[in-house]
Amino acid sequence: MSIESRKFRDDINGLRAWAVIAVIFYHFGVSGFTGGFVGVDIFFAISGFLMTGIVVSSLETSERSPFSILKFYMARARRILPALIALCAFLLIFGWWFLLPIDYKLLGTHSAFSISFLSNIKFWGEAGYFDTQSHEKWLLHTWSLAVEWQFYLILPLILMAAWKVRPHRAALTSVSIAILVASLALSIVITPLYPTAAFYLLPTRAWEMLAGGLVFYWLTETS
Repeated sequence: MSIESRKFRDDINGLRAWAVIAVIFYHFGVSGFTGGFVGVDIFFAISGFLMTGIVVSSLETSERSPFSILKFYMARARRILPALIALCAFLLIFGWWFLLPIDYKLLGTHSAFSISFLSNIKFWGEAGYFDTQSHEKWLLHTWSLAVEWQFYLILPLILMAAWKVRPHRAALTSVSIAILVASLALSIVITPLYPTAAFYLLPTRAWEMLAGGLVFYWLTETS
């Protein structure tokens, strides 16, 4: 059975469940889950796998149905924004009654950055992810969503450009590998020097999503 023929992936849903459990157990200090934040890395790889699949499959069938980057963006927005806006609205209503004015103002700022998918940049400029102060930020988890969205914006542009130069799967794979290597190398260099930036920003995280994309290439080439 090919990847495209399955509307719902039970295996991917299972991986998501394990990733969520690992992160939750880490934050609650459950023994044996000190590295539970690796669940975020799993989510990035899954996102790369799925998004690469959508874009590449659309490009390869573009003669029958042209790939629309606007439709791609709108589909991602319809999937993510309603729940994110509802969450921010609920927290703002709840915070109105239970937060001090200075904390409520900060929550409003974080909500705006979250909805605009720039919260990773905002949190990067504030305290580090593992600092005590960061654990008190209600929307801290949206940093990873911002990274994913930024990847969603850039990925189809790069793959479309590669496809225009050479409309072949090999060209897409080569470009993905080249960017993965560059991002991984940047992560290795930057992490010891600027760990907070390496944690939050797309250039040092892109390789994880591209790795998921390479899994898509490999599975569909060998299936």
